Amino acid sequence: MRVLYGVCSWGLGHATRSLPIIRRLIQEGYDVTIISTGRPLELLNMELKDTAEYWDFPDYPLPYTERSKVFIIKFCFFAPRLLTSIISEHKKIMKLIRKSKFDIIVSDNRYGVFHKNIPSFFITHQLRLISPARIKLVENTFERFTFYFRTWFKNFLVPDYEEDGISGALSHDLNLHNLDKIEYLGILSDFKTMDVGPDVDYLFSISGPEPQRQVLEDLIFKQINDINGKIILSLGRNLDGKVEELKNTLNHNIQIYDFLPREERELILNRSKFIISRSGYSTMMDIYGLGKKAMFIPTPQQTEQEYLAKYHEKKGNFHYVNQDELDLKKDLVRAKDYKGPDRKSDIKKTVDKFMDIIHS
Repeated sequence: MRVLYGVCSWGLGHATRSLPIIRRLIQEGYDVTIISTGRPLELLNMELKDTAEYWDFPDYPLPYTERSKVFIIKFCFFAPRLLTSIISEHKKIMKLIRKSKFDIIVSDNRYGVFHKNIPSFFITHQLRLISPARIKLVENTFERFTFYFRTWFKNFLVPDYEEDGISGALSHDLNLHNLDKIEYLGILSDFKTMDVGPDVDYLFSISGPEPQRQVLEDLIFKQINDINGKIILSLGRNLDGKVEELKNTLNHNIQIYDFLPREERELILNRSKFIISRSGYSTMMDIYGLGKKAMFIPTPQQTEQEYLAKYHEKKGNFHYVNQDELDLKKDLVRAKDYKGPDRKSDIKKTVDKFMDIIHS
């Protein structure tokens, strides 16, 4: 059987969380064709190599704005552009399907990747958009937007738990969606727990779009010499598959890497006692999957990251700090008082459930 698998390119998270599903599909003998673009497509190609086929399809414009005060204006202009992009994407998908026969379609947050005559499944943790100041009109409008697509997809597959989920209001307590079209899978992560001793005190994982990635890197470099213990810095600058330790102008207890491929990152995550990172949803699923304590620094004006960071601090799971208020020495002391993930996760069970759903 042939599977067409679309992956959103808004960051690497959609690609990394799709990897355990795609690996399982390939393992069970499916022929997988992946469509994405940019760094996510490079990552998937690097990880899966010639076990899958790849197509470069342009993605949607990013919805973020640098100023929260103009969010509503930006949102009003963004919605028509998004719809135009989805229509254009769907036309290209139809052309691709006419050339190549597919039995199943899976889309991770690409709304135009479906066909009315082929079982199509939509993976998302964001059935509702979180707006600054939690403006109900905006959030209900976006929920109505996702609700519209229910007719084109057989199921919405949410990588979260139905009860006490880690995505909070992003995919729970919905106003329009009913559960007959939603399947909560459990969390997805491509990282597994390893039997290694935790010998790294702090892993700083810097990621996200520029210029904010560089802003955070500069802030951490200014303050990190005040932190005791063994430290690893992953700067997230390049995606070339090379593990190269950079020249260290900081203390001798700090190792700095430009980029860590999956295998090395998995090992270092397992070795780390504490993780400092952005609060993207896929990163949060990785931390839950490994059962690690963490502190989050949300990317400024990315309302989803800001919401998730606040949501989990309120639950007592993780401390968060705004980027422009970062005081590493004080914040890390405070962060250690939080309990960490509030439930255990079983990624295999999540993937098993996905396979059961597409087979039904």
